Amino acid sequence: MKPTIDHFKKEGYYHGKSYFNIPQIEELHTEFNYHFEEKIKRFNERFEGNQTNYGANHDINRWNMLLPSDSQLLSSGFYAEPAIMEILHEVFHTDFSLVFFSSDIAAPGSKFQQIHQDGNDFAVALNIPLIDSDEVNGATQVFPKTHLVSENAVFTNDSNEFTDDEIIERANQQTPVYLNVTKGDFTLRDLRLIHRGTPNNSAAIRPYLSAIYLPVENNEAPTFETIEKGLEVFKKFKQEAFPTGRVDLIDYANTFGRLVMGMSNSDRIHRPISKKISDQLSEQALYCLRFSKFEDATLNNKIVRTIESSQALENEISNALIEFEALKNSPTTTH
Repeated sequence: MKPTIDHFKKEGYYHGKSYFNIPQIEELHTEFNYHFEEKIKRFNERFEGNQTNYGANHDINRWNMLLPSDSQLLSSGFYAEPAIMEILHEVFHTDFSLVFFSSDIAAPGSKFQQIHQDGNDFAVALNIPLIDSDEVNGATQVFPKTHLVSENAVFTNDSNEFTDDEIIERANQQTPVYLNVTKGDFTLRDLRLIHRGTPNNSAAIRPYLSAIYLPVENNEAPTFETIEKGLEVFKKFKQEAFPTGRVDLIDYANTFGRLVMGMSNSDRIHRPISKKISDQLSEQALYCLRFSKFEDATLNNKIVRTIESSQALENEISNALIEFEALKNSPTTTH
């Protein structure tokens, strides 16, 4: 087994150093800055006067922004580079899809996040730093080996179900590692790995490009119409949740949005990929993005959109509408 793959399986992460050339990263950074400024402007206009005390859309002074499809950020194919794909093919042992094409931004004033897992199920997160990142401006802190059911367990893709108390207990048994990174690096992280964001004590944002890959067993998905319905409900939840300042409502809305995109195996439905962009993508990039909505109909035909998948998502939408309404009407404390 190659040392890179061995390290990922044993520790739960891998740090690839100086893989991307600096001019390429700087070009992506320039385009990212434009889209992020537009994101902040839209957010402030839509949720003017929100009282979340987050100062952002994800956590205290932390942002998550889905990246645009009609951009160099997607057409560059950084998420399907050979070194990255080699590790992904080795650790998934099945087909996988790039489900969330996103970014992770710690703004000045962000604090320590609660120690957590991003999920109990196996998936992989890729981060590309657009600036150097360390303990000063908010490098991610990970707790090695905590993706496994126990420290000496053999790596598998099975879920590891830990309670919040067990997560803290397991983290306390490990020495945390700061993933200090520089422009040109990449990191891959098992989503089961216990970790947290750290404070950004600098005067500038700390931006990472992100891609999250999930396992898929077949090339089936809900219809575009059903997915669009789910995304409209997600939009409705956000519009109702953010102005209230209620963290429980905001978290529910964001969680539901991730559920819709996860069941769709892509976040590229509201953000269809033009033929101009898809024509630039490598076969590996198209493989990662095959559940997307494309302008090129021949690419859409690679996925079977079934009644069963659509009905499963319809059921989740119906349940969410009931649960969100109940949550809105429940007594709570505004944070």
